[in-house]
Amino acid sequence: MQSCETDHTGGGCPKYSTNYQTLSASSISQTSYFSNKAFDTISFASNKGDTLTFVKTKTDTTWYCEDDNSNPNCPKEKAICYQTIHNAYTTIKGNGSFDVMHSKKKYTEAFDYAVPNVIVIKFTTFYFVFFEDIINDNSYNKFLGNTTIKNKTYMNTFYEYHNFSDSTIGKGVFCPRVGIINIKENLTNTNWDLIN
Repeated sequence: MQSCETDHTGGGCPKYSTNYQTLSASSISQTSYFSNKAFDTISFASNKGDTLTFVKTKTDTTWYCEDDNSNPNCPKEKAICYQTIHNAYTTIKGNGSFDVMHSKKKYTEAFDYAVPNVIVIKFTTFYFVFFEDIINDNSYNKFLGNTTIKNKTYMNTFYEYHNFSDSTIGKGVFCPRVGIINIKENLTNTNWDLIN
């Protein structure tokens, strides 16, 4: 059987070119974090009178790359790379943190494997994963419809639990074209609402 296999030791391995998969403009516009300067500064107020304010310090692009070579006799090639845009924020008021990533495909802690088309938002100790394909899907089981916060109504909202499945810790409410608008901390009975 060995004699029937192709010899891959003397340059017989194919050379792969890297294929970069970027986020489209319509995909990026699913939130305002990367397209609206008003979201360079974000503030949340709690039901306990606290305020957290975050200011964007930088936006960068990274790539999640996958091997695209299944032949064990050939060296692995990073043949497909998926774009992630990332906003880093610093806290200018209160004690907390905020971070946003939008990925064409990304390894996430919540799943322990790579998932496509996700928006990942970290708020203090919370980690929320929102899938693009459920945005504006009113048949999704976590779809809320219209949500009013501080006399402002947000349309087509839905929620996800911390780390995607932990309902005991907290949940985040997401509004298309805006982003996360409410975070509920179950352990402290604290609600954080977007105020600007």
